[in-house]
Amino acid sequence: MALCHNRARFTPRVSRGEASYFCCHVMDYVVSFLSIEFGLCFTLFFIVYWSLCWSVRLQNVLLLAASYALVASFSFNSLYILLGYSALVYLLGLVGERYPGRRFSYLLVLLLVLGCFYLFKYQEFFVGGVQGALASAGLDVSLPVLEVLVPIGLSFYAFHSVSYLVSINRREMPSASPFDLALYLAFFPSLIAGPVNRASHMLAQIRTSGIREVLEPQRALGLIALAVVKLFFCSAWLASEWVDPVFETPGSYSPEQILLSVYGYSFLIYFNFSGYTNLVTGIALLLGFRLPENFNAPYAAHNLKEFWGRWHISLSLFIRDYVYIPLGGNRQGVWRGNLNMLLAMLVSGLWHGASINFIIWGALHGIGLALYKASTYILPQPMRWPGAGLAARLLTFHYVAFAWIFFRSASLDEAVDMLAGIGGLSLDGLFSSTGLLLLVSVLYVAVYPQLLVLLRQFFAATTRLPWQLYPIPLGLFVSLVIFASQSGVPGFIYASF
Repeated sequence: MALCHNRARFTPRVSRGEASYFCCHVMDYVVSFLSIEFGLCFTLFFIVYWSLCWSVRLQNVLLLAASYALVASFSFNSLYILLGYSALVYLLGLVGERYPGRRFSYLLVLLLVLGCFYLFKYQEFFVGGVQGALASAGLDVSLPVLEVLVPIGLSFYAFHSVSYLVSINRREMPSASPFDLALYLAFFPSLIAGPVNRASHMLAQIRTSGIREVLEPQRALGLIALAVVKLFFCSAWLASEWVDPVFETPGSYSPEQILLSVYGYSFLIYFNFSGYTNLVTGIALLLGFRLPENFNAPYAAHNLKEFWGRWHISLSLFIRDYVYIPLGGNRQGVWRGNLNMLLAMLVSGLWHGASINFIIWGALHGIGLALYKASTYILPQPMRWPGAGLAARLLTFHYVAFAWIFFRSASLDEAVDMLAGIGGLSLDGLFSSTGLLLLVSVLYVAVYPQLLVLLRQFFAATTRLPWQLYPIPLGLFVSLVIFASQSGVPGFIYASF
């Protein structure tokens, strides 16, 4: 039984609290990646790009021009900020190359990144917190807040710059030319929502000495088709039928419907985010670039550590290498290691947005990871009893789904309302039609690994078709999916992060 029969255009909410100008325009920008207009423009770009295959340099010029044009289509201010940021990163790279390993070089990197994040993303959040603390102490102080528009892609090109500057400070690579650095920071397939690229990996592809070629064309087209299925069909349907109506007014639904919407959001965010990753990975392959892997069946994980090795992998590795390990990792004992893990996950939560909900989400994962680590000392050997693996997967999935409540809810009060609604579960409700859907959702998680094997075998079989015939069934399949999907172009959840 569907929770709602609203057939309106699917645009997942990406802001917390009141909708902002930034979020609305980011959604319009990201939608272009899935629109007919973008498809036509990319086809023309693709033809011109590969007509220049004899010159990697000219291809790079065209890539940079296209990347800057996309940023400018959002706002010229975003382009100016990206240009200024790129210039600062280039200068800091020269400083780091001349004084490698110096603490002040790392301090300058930290000041650049934290300063940009504070100015553009977290200023209002922190100023509001300080004013609230002063008000509770009896001091009525109004602190100034600069009205600035969040530039498109800030979170990702800031992370890319950290990888670049730290690699130079560690003498892992030389500084790049201003042009190569600009393209690395602005590369349009991964500018909006990753994956998080490493400087050594991406710059090597930008500065390649050989002639580029389309990489795995059948796999690239297959990934784009898979993205269409995930975004137009799975994600859009779950949002309108199971998730959005319940999260907006949880008091209007039964406990079973609320729990079903939590399951639905767990699947929705996976289909939405991994679908977009499939899309940009396929586009990058068509342009001769390989992006890092970002998803690997996360809901097949048996524990939280394994989950974070499968979910948003590029961000997880970034947080590990540039936050957790610099804090000390687990080199200073168990308790300090767990504290560092908690701090790293809090950073991960805060990166997603300036909201107490994101901080709680990060804290839940940090605490969960610490508890799992503690359990490995108590039970160093995994349990071997029948069904242990299935039980571990279901437990991990439900913990992750519980944390998603705070991630999705617009405020802490709404998250509490969702939890209060779930608290009213009853046996009679579980035996209803909605309860049957709950059972189907749990069974899906249970058979998830087996389904993955079948899907991967099917995907591998399709890529073995002759390349001359491959586009025909693929085009028919994609057209059928779009025709069967809801009207409108699906939005992208991670656009605001």
